[in-house]
Amino acid sequence: MLTFTATLFASFIAIATVFGLVNWCQKASTGDKAAVMGLYLLWGMPGVLMFVAGLALATNGRGEGAPVLGIGLGLALPLLRPFRNLVAKVTPMDPDSPIDYSGLAIVLALLGFLIPTAFVDSAPEVVSGNSGVALTSGLLQQLVAFVMIAYVAVGYRNYRTGEEATARLGIQRPTQQQIIAGLGGVVVAFVAANIGGLLTQWLQPDAVHGIEESVQAIVAGVTNPFVALVLALSSGIGEEVFFRGALQPRLGMVLTALLFTFLHAQYGFTWILLGLFLMGLTFGWLAKRYGTMAAVIAHATYNLIVVVLQVWVL
Repeated sequence: MLTFTATLFASFIAIATVFGLVNWCQKASTGDKAAVMGLYLLWGMPGVLMFVAGLALATNGRGEGAPVLGIGLGLALPLLRPFRNLVAKVTPMDPDSPIDYSGLAIVLALLGFLIPTAFVDSAPEVVSGNSGVALTSGLLQQLVAFVMIAYVAVGYRNYRTGEEATARLGIQRPTQQQIIAGLGGVVVAFVAANIGGLLTQWLQPDAVHGIEESVQAIVAGVTNPFVALVLALSSGIGEEVFFRGALQPRLGMVLTALLFTFLHAQYGFTWILLGLFLMGLTFGWLAKRYGTMAAVIAHATYNLIVVVLQVWVL
């Protein structure tokens, strides 16, 4: 119960923070100089301080120097117009949009932390297994949190109505074309996953056992088909609405796929991450070509097949 309450509270804080930030960015978009200056202080001050601190730590051989340095660079670089113009050449972002460069600062800061952390903590992380009830509860909370953050991130109740935000995220009743494309994407996702798995077995055989333990721990609470379905749908819907529905139209496929990959870095710094990155690109291409629901179908179906294979077949 305590874990449930803490997770619920953390989700509420995250949603409220994103809502307030979007409201702030929207004011800056209207030419409010105080709001613009506030954003530069919000990202610039901690960015510069963390860059200096990270540089000092790294120079003295401290392991935490790289993540701190990465966060600092991630927060500060999007404030430089030449950097934003460079990123805008390879992504759909508007370099003059406070919403876009604030989102870029957050994503780059996350990557600046996650990438060096995954490299240092290269061994797969073995998580503790959960009961079916705890797993289902956690997954449903994750689904709601991802979807709600996606809605407020695209301006719900700030400058978009619920209908407009839903359309912006690409949420709709799946068309026949989206269903066919999504099911086809499952095959590509398995190819991508197998590429990462085979390379890991070949080049990092010592990591295979840890990865298998990590996967087994994740599916340990899947005791019946309902829990398996919840696991598949929670990540398939929640993650795709957030990554491909909210982020990708502004930050592009590659940057979104990178964030998707390193937020799943519990498998350690192994070739599995390459498979995840290729999967992220697959889901991203489906979303760009056929719409968010095609990516949702591909991701959810892939997860369901993997869970069924792990729990009841293999």
